[in-house]
Amino acid sequence: MNRLSVFQKQRTHDRDIFDILYYKMAKKYLQLLGQDPQQTNEFRHIIVIIVVISITGNMVPTSIELYTSLCNNDMDGFIECLPHFIAATISVVKIINIHYNRENFSKLFVFVTKEWEQLKSSNELHILEEIITQGSKMAQLYRSKLSYFNLIRLLLYSLLTALVLFLFVPLFSPILDIIHPLNQTRPRQQLLKVNYLFFNDEDYFFYVYFQLAWGSIIVVNTIIAADWLFILIIHHSSGLFAVCGQQVQKAAKSSNEAISLRYTYEQFKNCVMMHDEAIQFYNILNQSSRYSYLAQVGLNMLAISATAVQAVVNLNRPDEAFRSAVFCGANQFHLFVLSLPGQVLLDHCIQLANNLYFSTWYKTPVKIQKMIFLMQIRSKRPCTLTAGGLYEMNMENFGVTFKTCMSYFTVIMSLK
Repeated sequence: MNRLSVFQKQRTHDRDIFDILYYKMAKKYLQLLGQDPQQTNEFRHIIVIIVVISITGNMVPTSIELYTSLCNNDMDGFIECLPHFIAATISVVKIINIHYNRENFSKLFVFVTKEWEQLKSSNELHILEEIITQGSKMAQLYRSKLSYFNLIRLLLYSLLTALVLFLFVPLFSPILDIIHPLNQTRPRQQLLKVNYLFFNDEDYFFYVYFQLAWGSIIVVNTIIAADWLFILIIHHSSGLFAVCGQQVQKAAKSSNEAISLRYTYEQFKNCVMMHDEAIQFYNILNQSSRYSYLAQVGLNMLAISATAVQAVVNLNRPDEAFRSAVFCGANQFHLFVLSLPGQVLLDHCIQLANNLYFSTWYKTPVKIQKMIFLMQIRSKRPCTLTAGGLYEMNMENFGVTFKTCMSYFTVIMSLK
């Protein structure tokens, strides 16, 4: 039975991507960002506008303070504001990228659903599911509030935990004023260093705090939702290459047994079509992420360097140093999360090439060898996610980038 490419199928399915367990858990986050394909376009536009306005509510006063600090030659103030402005900018980049490429993501969602059903019917779903499970566990660790026993070890590795700590620090002084009041009000530190031009934020501390807190919550949830989606999609792409490699080994083994040539040919034909579908899936994914990755990697490098400097400069102010250290750790982990799925995809592409090479292809008929040869040629060029075609998203480059950030940190500290 010939296998039709899922990109060529146009018939509708009753199931959608959110019927799959691993994607169902991310559905509520995508709905809050207006990225659920089941939502109407008008409703999605409205939600995205609300999210962007909420984030802009943090960006505008922060950018004004950045400009003021530059005009006053206040480099400490500039460095203090920069990481928060960068985090807000990254979240805007993420949601605009997904919304702008919503048609591509809709294609990927349809592909995931159809391919999931096809592999389930052919008893090959366990290969894909194993890899998706790994991505799902990574995404859940990324978003989950951590238990007390894991808090010390994994504190910096959860954006939600970092957010809770970040939001709590400005409330420390007001809470102490209630619990243990003094003859005078303790000095208060606002959530972000901002400038509203028309009024003093200290005079409206709690109003400003709740507005900035709301914007910060939207920023973090946007980052979590976007990265969770990419983690699952990239692991699905990796799983397709793993399934293809398994099919090649199975087909090559059956070709050595007393099975008809037609059956063996159909098996290898399915392998070729699976490989082609995996490459098409990768092409859409890479097209939808490359420029977003370029902006995110560059902004993350600036944020890591700036927060590291801020933490060292504020060692005499433990609360500020701690908050800066948490923010620096969150940025490092975010860069790690951007790089790791790309490495997973690269590893499975290389593994497919190895499966092709080490299979008993030389014992197959010439007609089949030609098919395998075409796959081998394409497998020599691994499918790698890139940042604008300039930077490959993998763990080796993550290490290089982190070293570069530390170099920037050293340069900034020497200038100070």
